[in-house]
Amino acid sequence: MFGHRSPWTIAAAGSAFAIVVGLLAAAVGAVAISPIDVLAVILDHVTPLSIDTPDIADSIVWSIRLPRIVAAAGAGAALGLAGTVLQGSYRNPFADPHLVGLSAVGSIGVLLGSWLAWDLWGPVGAVIGGAVAGAIGSVAVRFIASRVEGDPTHLIVVGIGFGLAVSAVVSAAAIAIHDPRVPDTEFWFVGGLGASTWGTALWVSLGAVGAVLVTLPFARHLDLLSLGPAPARHLGVNVARVLGITLTASGLAVGAAVGAAGIVGFVGLVAAYSARRFVGHHHQLALIASPLLGAAFLVACDAFGRVLGGRFEVPVGLVTAAIGGPFLIWLVARRAVS
Repeated sequence: MFGHRSPWTIAAAGSAFAIVVGLLAAAVGAVAISPIDVLAVILDHVTPLSIDTPDIADSIVWSIRLPRIVAAAGAGAALGLAGTVLQGSYRNPFADPHLVGLSAVGSIGVLLGSWLAWDLWGPVGAVIGGAVAGAIGSVAVRFIASRVEGDPTHLIVVGIGFGLAVSAVVSAAAIAIHDPRVPDTEFWFVGGLGASTWGTALWVSLGAVGAVLVTLPFARHLDLLSLGPAPARHLGVNVARVLGITLTASGLAVGAAVGAAGIVGFVGLVAAYSARRFVGHHHQLALIASPLLGAAFLVACDAFGRVLGGRFEVPVGLVTAAIGGPFLIWLVARRAVS
């Protein structure tokens, strides 16, 4: 649809779409607030203008909903980008940070960051710890991928098994530590954005933006990698270097997303597939579109969970699983009959 547009056009259209979704998400919840009041609150805080807004709207929107929405956008952007990098690097249309085990490795850093660095950084320590572990975890993903070349489903099966094992160990450690600073087991398995602060929102967003800036210069190399590692090498691509840089940057962003939102699955899968449908397979455009679509998708899923549950919030990971699980089944079935 937008495959022949410039990167700037894709960025502008995607950003506008994500902003609209964010404004609508800020308006819904247990207390409904009009989009006009939401916009007024934002302008009152980020511009020199002095705008009169209802105190309750200011408190709910600026202090509670907006940090959550920005954190969701940052985490969704990170997961969307990682989905595109993983799918392009390994020619695997099913690749997703959760399904290959990358998110689970990031949770190790979140646990350590929450436990050891809380007094120094507060909840931001979980985001930073997750980012470091995610960057290191990209090595594990590369190792797994190198051992299961061939059928794309092999990487997913091994990645799911690896991720479940790591998640179980992390959850058991969280229970054993029994520290109020460490998120409970629900955070690891179904995600959650209820504890978002402006600090966590800022850091996860910086991780996502940084990963985009690092990976974009390698867009052409990822295009060639889609032909396979051997043809890419013959065309002059340093495969090890490209994979090392792009997957490390993606892993860092994914780990930060886990620190902000927990282990949330299928965002990368849905965002990367949708980006290819909208802008085509060229990574110069897909690496711009997929983070923006991932941001809008996770913000919308979080808002839907808040509205659906009424007084009881439905964790965002359950919403993404309810959408992404059938989507994965459809992709596998579609590939099997094509």
